[in-house]
Amino acid sequence: MKGKKQILETAKVSLNDCLACSGCVTSAESILIAAQSTDQFFDSIKHGNNIVIVSLSPQSRASVAAYFNISTLQAHKKLVTMFKTLGAAHVFDTSFSREFALLESAAEFVARKKQTKNQPLPMIASACPGWICYAEKTHGDEIIPYISTTKSPQQIMGTLVKYHFSKQLNCRPDQIFHVAIMPCFDKKLEASRDDFYNDVYKTHDVDCVLSSLEILDLLKAKNIDFMSLAETPLDSLFTNVSGEQLFGEVGGSGGYLEYIFRYTAKEIFNTEVNEIKYNIVRNTDYKEITLEIEGKKVLNFAAMYGFKNIQNLMRKMKTGKCPYDFVEVMACPSGCVNGGGQLRSTTKENPKALLARVESRYDEAFHSLPEQNKPAMKLYKELWLEGPFERDAITSLHTQYHAREKTPSNAL
Repeated sequence: MKGKKQILETAKVSLNDCLACSGCVTSAESILIAAQSTDQFFDSIKHGNNIVIVSLSPQSRASVAAYFNISTLQAHKKLVTMFKTLGAAHVFDTSFSREFALLESAAEFVARKKQTKNQPLPMIASACPGWICYAEKTHGDEIIPYISTTKSPQQIMGTLVKYHFSKQLNCRPDQIFHVAIMPCFDKKLEASRDDFYNDVYKTHDVDCVLSSLEILDLLKAKNIDFMSLAETPLDSLFTNVSGEQLFGEVGGSGGYLEYIFRYTAKEIFNTEVNEIKYNIVRNTDYKEITLEIEGKKVLNFAAMYGFKNIQNLMRKMKTGKCPYDFVEVMACPSGCVNGGGQLRSTTKENPKALLARVESRYDEAFHSLPEQNKPAMKLYKELWLEGPFERDAITSLHTQYHAREKTPSNAL
């Protein structure tokens, strides 16, 4: 009312914010998503029965850094301080679990390309849950065989925390409450999938997903001034940090396209790719890269972001006119750094300018290949698994997809 101070309620995440497309999300699924909230996070700490572990995505970290106009390293350190002050025992970095996702995806693609794995090409990236939801409910069995079975970094971290790290902590998987901080609301839906639920321990691999945006709700609820927080040294375990330098693969959506391209060129064609040149098809959300040897095109990859481009891909595939070996698909235009759960400007700043700043913060991490990450490789080959695409890795790091009924009448 005019002349009176109005107290605004905390913003609620509706499924209109969800990128899984209108008509895809059922009422039952909406309940699963709504349950993952700041209230659930605070309840897990209040009851004190579980060890709280937070996994922070590099896209969320970059969003926070751009919002508060600080460096990515500063943002990460302050977030460690905040979460540990609130009661978290550990704060990990999903750049670390992304190393496993990249290596496993690359090995999976090579197996498909060599036809040692009985699955077709093109292989389509599977890290985007909005795309997965759309594919399962709109295209079903016609498209599912083409989707990479490698879990996303979020879910690989869930597996690592619940079924490897729990042994180091001498506790059961259900005694860990695992929270993931992600740039996308659809990640809540991914975490709630039955495929990521353990019937024996009655626990999900990821118990709660909070968006970058919900970090502000945590700060508001506890009256925390983010900029006044100390900069706590990062957890060296399961975090891509060396001294004062964050590191990881390039690419705001995980770097699948470039890494798998380089890996395959070396593995199959014994060719080192030092520089990647993109062919922009329509705009930066649809671009291609190719490898030619002796005038013959031997690899043809594409990145296709946003649902218009995804629908274009589906038409190409269904008419048998898809020319690609691998496609990096993301539901959001500009990819994960532009996820629907990212922080929004509080000024009149142009959204494109804010996105440019987020991308700049994201790129502050030093470029490093997964196989150069010694702690990750030791886990991969010695302490946890037997190496990329080996039996244990396939069991722990892969999943499956299901044709699902689309129920528009239940959609929000």
